[in-house]
Amino acid sequence: MARFVTTPGRIRMSLCTFLILSLLFPPQGTKATQRTAAQAQSAGEQVAVTRLIVTVRDQGGATFSDLATVTLQHLDSPVFSTGTTMGGQAIFDGLRPGEYTIVVSAPGYHTATERISLTHGSESEHAFIALKRDSGSSTVSAPQGPPALSPKLQKELSKAVGALQANKLEEAQRHLDAAYRLAPGNPEVNYIRGLLADRQGKLAAAQSSWEKTLSLDPRHGLTLQALATIMARKRDYAAAKEYLERALQVDANSWRAHELLAVVCFRQADFAEAVSHAERSLELGKNLANDARLPLAESLIGQNQTASATEVLHAFLDARPPQEQVAIAKSLLHKLTIPASPSSPSGGTDPTTVPEKADLPELPLLKPELPKWIPANVDEFLPAVEPGIACPLREILDSAADHVREFMKSVDRITATEHLHHQVVNQWGFATREEKRSFNYVVSISEVRPGYLSVEEYRNGSTDLSVFPDSIATAGLPAAVLVFHPYYRDDYDMQCEGLGRWKDHRAWQIHFSQKPGMRSRLRGYREAVDGPLTPIALKGRAWIQENTRQVVRIETDLQAALPEIKLLAEHMDIEFGPVTFHSQKENMWLPVGADIYFNLRGRQIRRRSTFTNYLLFSVNEKQSISAPKESKPADDPGRSIPAPPETSRKLKS
Repeated sequence: MARFVTTPGRIRMSLCTFLILSLLFPPQGTKATQRTAAQAQSAGEQVAVTRLIVTVRDQGGATFSDLATVTLQHLDSPVFSTGTTMGGQAIFDGLRPGEYTIVVSAPGYHTATERISLTHGSESEHAFIALKRDSGSSTVSAPQGPPALSPKLQKELSKAVGALQANKLEEAQRHLDAAYRLAPGNPEVNYIRGLLADRQGKLAAAQSSWEKTLSLDPRHGLTLQALATIMARKRDYAAAKEYLERALQVDANSWRAHELLAVVCFRQADFAEAVSHAERSLELGKNLANDARLPLAESLIGQNQTASATEVLHAFLDARPPQEQVAIAKSLLHKLTIPASPSSPSGGTDPTTVPEKADLPELPLLKPELPKWIPANVDEFLPAVEPGIACPLREILDSAADHVREFMKSVDRITATEHLHHQVVNQWGFATREEKRSFNYVVSISEVRPGYLSVEEYRNGSTDLSVFPDSIATAGLPAAVLVFHPYYRDDYDMQCEGLGRWKDHRAWQIHFSQKPGMRSRLRGYREAVDGPLTPIALKGRAWIQENTRQVVRIETDLQAALPEIKLLAEHMDIEFGPVTFHSQKENMWLPVGADIYFNLRGRQIRRRSTFTNYLLFSVNEKQSISAPKESKPADDPGRSIPAPPETSRKLKS
């Protein structure tokens, strides 16, 4: 489940507020076994007397500043303990004398192993371990995103953007100048400076600011679109197209990039490609992409498809565009109604006059836009699918259900390291504060009675929610696939959108939405631990790999904002991948990462959870465990599916 716990900043209260916001299950049920050394000791094992302090350093000898996971294993015991570094150290208390193995791992670094002997009478022992960076690592790591802004910088930049939206350009200039003095190397500051210069008509200054933004962040999608607009205004359509193709490499589902590409291709007189991009923009953006109908109509006129162009222009006007664009559309419709010239009495032929197409300057270019803090809703766009391929929906759902049952059995046997990247952002997605934490993660899914499932999660051996930043917990993300479990899937309308792609592999796209009048059994809100439950309906889209029928990605959104509980928006994007445990030749599909965005009680929060260092528990044997190398699908041996970074551990269990 996902619990959001909030506590007042200035007044300490005895009762916290609980929000349960992701995959709710009945509170009764069997709790998962916590696989920690503390429990084993409480069960009667020898009481220890020694403290071990593990200090982690980088290869240069400096204190390791990133998060590292430290696992301590007694050589003659099935008990092990796992912790994460704080200030480069992990501390283990209550250890009995004996031989231990210390394993230290961190994303992007080689795993380090060292053996240590703890003796009788020793109150504390120290171990020093250096990590070496893995230059060839394929670590799945949290995207850095925009750097966090200092309070003063955030204030200046927010005021600048607000003034820019209100067209108060002088005020925007003052605040942007102050922001630039504070952080001249911040990509967001430079992007907004370009927006202001563009609004002021200073195209050279705008281009310079945006080029600097790209030098700081080469994958800044809005900047790539903005530079394409500048190039199009200069009639350098080849350069504009290059920028837009780069923008689509960053976000293949950007309807704005496709819309601007339609404009650029039309101005290159490549009408067929312009039609393709305009139609794709409308598929993705729907009503938001209404402007794409203008280059679509222009290109259809260029292909002499006047009837289709007329239909497109009427649809454009039905969407009530701005008045200046209404004038363009009506001008085009007028030209399309010019009657054919009468036949010549002496020529013997009956030529018709092709309607005059609009002059190029009549077609407006998109304006660069302000960034947004949350991705598009699943119903705001439709990812591309291959035409003419029938979808066996029932067969797909049945196969997915089988794999969900396998997933339930798998997660009860594994532990992982969860890396959490937490950001508080403003309405434009600028990070005002951020924090990173790491946990030893255990999850168990059990059937408490026929038709009811229970999920229990443990971080660092505890269900204490205070381990999360801002006392707001997000849990239950790996269990999102249970929407396809037979117990729950009939609660949703499920439609197959077709055969699309995910990470260069073909995958069926399944859209799901809570049925009207059906009470949500997977999501809900609880004011307090024992308070009444308010169900939350959701909708989403899943990608189910064609050849394996495994769920590889799920996106979800709220069906509607919930102002009564001050939850105005939420978007989750969860990815699954294959984890191979070599000694047992098992291949489990487990969570790789999850992005979650939510607007809760006036705060906008963006989080990324990455799961690495998977360990498998077995019975009465010592085994070597590797978290995944890449898994190659049967139908395309030349391509591979990314998976978490490789690590190797020895366990007794």
